[in-house]
Amino acid sequence: MRRVIRRRSLSAQILAIQTAVLVLTLVAGFVLAVWYQEGQLDHQYEQRALGVAETVASTSSLANAVSAGDPHGVVQAMAEKIWRATGVNFVVVTNAQGIRYSHPNPLLVGKPVGDDPEPASSEPYRTGRTWVGMQTGTLGPTARGKAPIFGPGHRLIGEVSVGIPAAQVQDYLVSEIPSIAAYMLAALALGAALSLLLTRSLKRQTLGLELDAIAGLFQEREAMLHGIREGVLGLDTHNRVLLANDEARSLLRLPPDYLGRPLTDLLPRGRLIDVITGRQEGPDLLIVVEHRVVVANRMPIRAQHRGRLGWVVTFQDRTEPEGLMRELDAVLGLTEALRAQSHEFSNRLHTLVGLVELGRYEEAIAFVTDVSTARNELAEFLLKALVDPMVVALLLAKTSVALERGVELRVASDQRFEGDLVESGDLLTVLGNLIDNAVDAAVLSDGRRSVEVEFIAFGPDLLVRVSDSGPGILEADRETIFVDGWSTKQSRSGARRGLGLALVRQIVERRGGFIEVGQGEGAVFSVLLPGYIRVAAGVPQ
Repeated sequence: MRRVIRRRSLSAQILAIQTAVLVLTLVAGFVLAVWYQEGQLDHQYEQRALGVAETVASTSSLANAVSAGDPHGVVQAMAEKIWRATGVNFVVVTNAQGIRYSHPNPLLVGKPVGDDPEPASSEPYRTGRTWVGMQTGTLGPTARGKAPIFGPGHRLIGEVSVGIPAAQVQDYLVSEIPSIAAYMLAALALGAALSLLLTRSLKRQTLGLELDAIAGLFQEREAMLHGIREGVLGLDTHNRVLLANDEARSLLRLPPDYLGRPLTDLLPRGRLIDVITGRQEGPDLLIVVEHRVVVANRMPIRAQHRGRLGWVVTFQDRTEPEGLMRELDAVLGLTEALRAQSHEFSNRLHTLVGLVELGRYEEAIAFVTDVSTARNELAEFLLKALVDPMVVALLLAKTSVALERGVELRVASDQRFEGDLVESGDLLTVLGNLIDNAVDAAVLSDGRRSVEVEFIAFGPDLLVRVSDSGPGILEADRETIFVDGWSTKQSRSGARRGLGLALVRQIVERRGGFIEVGQGEGAVFSVLLPGYIRVAAGVPQ
């Protein structure tokens, strides 16, 4: 049987189950309706019998005959007329001692009703109160109504008992069953029709797919969502999270109870939530998420005849490719620096050769001495002030690139650092980005083209200030320039621009520092890196 049910379609199973439930419900309802109707009929017939009994008991001639002891048999004659006229089964009249004065069986007239098994509380000639109920007496089961008979002075002198055979009640009930059954069958037909409409609606909503197909699709979806390396986030029209694969949960740091919650409860305010919710539109939007470069795309989810259901947002981790592109940019910059140095060296070599050919040996020696002295003095100054050779190498390379582009790069430091740098990686990233931007800005200047890098130590804290002679930055843009992807320049290698300042601010904020943009001759960037200098023992802080 289970195999047969499994082979049926989803709509057939639902229709069969709903029909079975309807049939069971209607059968139970039919039984309850018949039981209720039977009780109502019993009550109606009991009240009908009581009405006849009360009418007979209130007859004065009957009361006088009972009070006198019925010497002439008047009560029996009156009772026969009444039960024939009303259609009841019997009308039994007794005196105050329970002696019958009338009965359909004349042999029982003059005998007490005590031979019936009814309790004393059901006899009005004893209690003086009316009584109704189903009883089985000498004439079989009947619906009975009993009323007391009162004589002069409201004295209890007897009772009238009227009975309607139970078979008559059952006959009427049987005659009502077809109408009850007709209502039940009509309800069954209506329920079956509604069930059929429901199954058809479900079939349309499930696109005609059966349960095993739906389960298979769900398993495939789960495998695909959690198998791909891209993050996938599903949202409804109110930006509540409907689904998120493992990559998205890891990337966005979603809590375990993320399903059904709005994004504003799960993510901090910023560019990330603006991109996900669509406040910032566009393809391949760039986001920096905890040192990871991510490209986000937001696409609508639509269903036929239902319109837009929500959104799906994909996140592609581009940290490694973008890192390679940036490294390529750095290599190209280094190549440009080497080319600049080569060009500078070639020019100086040509000058030296010319002086030698002219026989100006003393001038040639002085020229070589001046060139080497200037370069060595810069390197010695940087090593003396900054100590860290990685930073010095970066500044020397940037100096050559700046000179090649016609920009003078100056390095200033008010003191020698009393200690080593905690680590140079973050400082190299900050310096490289700020100097590159400053050189690009200085090139746009119509007058003197210069960039100045200044280092100031406050105990263990390091302040780096980079200023240029360019056009500066508008006050309205001083926050926008730190947004991921914001840039006015093109990359030589094809890498995405607009990451440099975003990474700089992220590094600074991670270290608990700050970055400010001011205006001097051009733009002035000030970066404070707390605890970046490892102060030597014994040095006051």
